[in-house]
Amino acid sequence: MRDMLYIKNNSVFAALLIAAACLAVDAFAQNEFDILGRIESVRKDGTITLLFETLPGEQAYYIINQGKVCGRVDIVSLVYVSSGTYRYRAVSSYRLANRMYADLIRAGTDIGLVRPGKPHAREFPLIPVKQETAYRKRVISKDHKEMVLIPSGKFVFGSDRYDSDESPEQVIDLSDFYMDKYEVSNGEYKNFIERANRKPPLSWKDGGYNEGQKDLPVMVTYYEALSYAQWAGKRLPTEEEWEKAARGRGRLPGSGEGTNRIYPWGNAFDPGKLNCAAFWESHKIGVRIKLLFNVHEKGLMPVTSFDPEGASVYGVVNMAGNAREWTSSWYVQYKGNESKKGKAYKKYGTQYKVVRGGSWYSPRYLVRTTSREIGGVPNLHNDNLAGFRCVREALSIDMEEK
Repeated sequence: MRDMLYIKNNSVFAALLIAAACLAVDAFAQNEFDILGRIESVRKDGTITLLFETLPGEQAYYIINQGKVCGRVDIVSLVYVSSGTYRYRAVSSYRLANRMYADLIRAGTDIGLVRPGKPHAREFPLIPVKQETAYRKRVISKDHKEMVLIPSGKFVFGSDRYDSDESPEQVIDLSDFYMDKYEVSNGEYKNFIERANRKPPLSWKDGGYNEGQKDLPVMVTYYEALSYAQWAGKRLPTEEEWEKAARGRGRLPGSGEGTNRIYPWGNAFDPGKLNCAAFWESHKIGVRIKLLFNVHEKGLMPVTSFDPEGASVYGVVNMAGNAREWTSSWYVQYKGNESKKGKAYKKYGTQYKVVRGGSWYSPRYLVRTTSREIGGVPNLHNDNLAGFRCVREALSIDMEEK
């Protein structure tokens, strides 16, 4: 049986830098490296497969040839192989120090790391691992969905102004990641169940697909959302990732710039920029959008509605209203929150998953970027229903061409 594993960015890899030219350096003798794997094959899509005897502990490794570093590989996904000398097979992207070393991308080439504690000369220019502008701002994922870059860096998370479960306001640092621009629609979920041979979601009446609702966000249980994300080579966002994509960096201490956005577009509530209770209560605001999408009854609207007027600073659409969205986070207290009062405290723990963003029937209070709601008990067959969108890490294959 094969279990798919995903390797996240690791701060330990900050010291792993690729040589800009594959130069012969006497200090880089063969015994200065730990050889941990080898290249198995080259795939048609331009990626390569690697074989490891033990579970890889890093995201990136050197391509090593005759005691020299000639490139770098970045693991995209990992599969456990139940038999043979090599126990793990990884699909990876790669970068060479020079195109003349393309012949090294062949079966048998060594993969490894510099041996810890071994001093060595660095007689070549280095390329930093972290470059804020290195990644493309837009990519298309396996499920043909547009994803937008949420750039790395610090941002303001949480709030001290509202419910106690949103506090304390704090600064968190995240790595680059991509998030789906739109929620997953019924039509996209139909494509998933057909290609992956899965069951229809519980929200489809009698398991039937309604063509007239293909552009509306699909309503699913937590595990239905998780199953789709894994099939698409992605995952569900954490609360921190979801909130950063919704509100931006915020006003960082000492910066004197930015604002802690209450809503994805800013601090002023505008019922013409989201699908919520106030939108349907108004007979004037939002008429153009209602006519454009031919939606006149209260309920969900197409995933592309309110683009761009209701989008976040990063261009992510419908982060407020329409469908509540699953996160992978448990409903627990934030770090530094020591309150033991109120109903929220009694529900903290690893029983409920958090949903974010509010819904088409939510009041303005629940569509704020920091608002948290309980999504249900994911270990039940018939969980609460919510919409979702996916995220994934930014990888070397996403880097802009120089």
